[in-house]
Amino acid sequence: MAGLQAEGINEEFLKNLFPETIYLVDSDLTLPAQPEQIAPESPAPDAIPPAMEQPAALKNQITEHSPAATPHIPHLPIPAAPAKYKLAGTNDRGVVLLVTLPDAEFSQLPQLTFLQKILEAIGLKQTDVAYVNNVSGEIARFEDLEQELQIRYIISFASRLDTELPHDKFTLYHPVLLGDVPVVFSHALAKLENDVEQKKLLWNALQQVFL
Repeated sequence: MAGLQAEGINEEFLKNLFPETIYLVDSDLTLPAQPEQIAPESPAPDAIPPAMEQPAALKNQITEHSPAATPHIPHLPIPAAPAKYKLAGTNDRGVVLLVTLPDAEFSQLPQLTFLQKILEAIGLKQTDVAYVNNVSGEIARFEDLEQELQIRYIISFASRLDTELPHDKFTLYHPVLLGDVPVVFSHALAKLENDVEQKKLLWNALQQVFL
């Protein structure tokens, strides 16, 4: 018996063979095969894309040259602040002679005949005193002078003085106590030498303190 050929079966024949409606299910459909997709290969972790490779000249600059040395800055000492006072004499009895004079005049002060006569009149020798020059010309501070030397008396020749200690008003030829230190204010030595009246005023003030 010869086999049936599919080409010989028409639609009318199929309708007679399967009078009920026929549905096709998705699982019955065969989809055409999709070409296999191959994922691109990832570059190795250490690989550098050609666009990111550094030029050979730049590589040489980085690898062949060491960093420039930090320039050496020489250490310069900070200059010391100039001293406010210049001192001379041995100060055996703590008598401070305070002046404000140019250096040349101050250096000659211990040899000044008129000053030596004043000291002799109140029983003092040259070695009993300290000669203090207020170099800055500003008001001298009693507390600063105390840090520099021993003070039992002060005779100020035209040099201003200030202090934090309570005291009477500073007046020429009227002794004032700073704590237990008597202070006598006078005109400058150059002015005193030729003024008899001022010499008398100074002599009276010195007698109250030293005699």
